[in-house]
Amino acid sequence: MQPPVKLTHPSRRAALLALASLALGVSDTHAADEAMAYRYWDSGRTPKRDDYLIAALKLALDKTAASYGPYTIARLLDNMSTSRVRREIHTGQRLNVYVGPWRDMDEGVPQERNFMVDTPVMAGLLGYRTLLVRRSEVTDFARITDAAQLKQLAAGLGRGWVDVKVLRHNGYKVEDSGNLATLVEMLVNKRFDYLPLSVTEAGSVLAQDTPLTRQLTTVPDLVLYYPLPSMFYVSPNTPRLAERVDKGLATAKRDGSLDELTARHFQKEIKQLKSSTMRCFALANPLLPKRYAAEPPTLVPPGGRSAAST
Repeated sequence: MQPPVKLTHPSRRAALLALASLALGVSDTHAADEAMAYRYWDSGRTPKRDDYLIAALKLALDKTAASYGPYTIARLLDNMSTSRVRREIHTGQRLNVYVGPWRDMDEGVPQERNFMVDTPVMAGLLGYRTLLVRRSEVTDFARITDAAQLKQLAAGLGRGWVDVKVLRHNGYKVEDSGNLATLVEMLVNKRFDYLPLSVTEAGSVLAQDTPLTRQLTTVPDLVLYYPLPSMFYVSPNTPRLAERVDKGLATAKRDGSLDELTARHFQKEIKQLKSSTMRCFALANPLLPKRYAAEPPTLVPPGGRSAAST
């Protein structure tokens, strides 16, 4: 029998495994010739990032093919709130895997708690936030030289995003009544002043080339940064599927293939962050355990970094 998947909170892992066994009535085993079916949630709004995450999932499953056998990956497009996604994954009926920021599995309602695979992906890129703004105001943002000036303006974020707590903890104003589908329209309509999106997301949003996105652009050479590891989450009703991803990603991290995939896929974004003109306002993330919370913005040259807020 294979050991259970690693979780940040061992007690939560044990509880979820017990609940999964009760829900299934039998252990989560597969016949040797039965493909393990992964059903991945894709919002459809960040295709480049999701292409990478599918590739990372495939890499993990390929690394474990000898011991776990064949697999299938279905990429299911659906526009849902963060809470809805977590609940869908929890049941494991239509979807059973997605990727999101690290979150405390002891918080929130039980119906939104899933297996959190222990190896982060994306090399912390989710925490590098470029500012999406109205074209008419980009010059004003280009004049900002310190975090105190930016804190006078309101950031827009999605309801339920962990980023909301991070920005507010650091003294930033936040409007969080929208979701990924409505934030662009809200920005155009001046419900808030800027939309901080990951450097892996902003390009996909602007590439949609709609009447709304044509009114927006990014602030050149300015990013916010806070430690924000990206984790795979798998339904607690399929613990063996979670166990396989955990083992495969750990192997890919050890042999360097996961880092190679990240560097290859996000070559443009990493090069931009390493620019000598990049300015970076660093924020503290109070939600993370110590092993993640101290991660500095290593992709930005030291001369461009500000101190983290307290």
